[in-house]
Amino acid sequence: MIMQSEYGKILVLGQSGQGKTFLSKTANKETTGFINVSRKPLSYRGNFKFHGKPKTWASFMKNFRDYVENPDIENIIIDDVTMAFDMLLQEAQKNFKGYDIYTHFNKNVPDFLDLIRDAKKNVIVTGHDETLLIEGFKQKRAKIHGKQFEGLVERYFTIVLYTGTKVVNNNPVYFLKTFEVDTSAKAPHEMFSEIEIPNDAQFIFDTVKSYYEDTSN
Repeated sequence: MIMQSEYGKILVLGQSGQGKTFLSKTANKETTGFINVSRKPLSYRGNFKFHGKPKTWASFMKNFRDYVENPDIENIIIDDVTMAFDMLLQEAQKNFKGYDIYTHFNKNVPDFLDLIRDAKKNVIVTGHDETLLIEGFKQKRAKIHGKQFEGLVERYFTIVLYTGTKVVNNNPVYFLKTFEVDTSAKAPHEMFSEIEIPNDAQFIFDTVKSYYEDTSN
């Protein structure tokens, strides 16, 4: 059996209505752990065997840890992290005051990001982007509250993709961009052969697995 030497941590960024949830349609419904932070119905028919709908930050983290440790789950999709951060902040605002709000927020965010980085599974995380001023230049980055992690979320991911849309034969087509000027898009060298790739979770999982396969044995 060929094992992966490394695991892909993929961040998919874009605004609402650009296909971030829809990319999960192609994922294996029996072996993919899907964490539905918004708890909304999927945008397509079908469902996942492992489908979490956490209502609190603590249950979200437990859901994620359980999926990381579950041997029946090969890959994980979190949809979406911006709403998870919103949930964490709302809980902090309810339970703390003043500086303690962001002290609590900033304490919990790295625990989540470290768990992603250390997980021995491929993980796709969707989220919203925002435009920031980075070293004097405007650039799209992952949206997050506060200043401590502003512009820095991407360093926990090996792959950052941005959503794109176009119209083909009067129908909307979603795709992902591996590179775009003035964004934090990135991917390992030669992992993807095109700048525009399918909005397809299983395509991403398969590509990452093939790239990191350990063929030394």
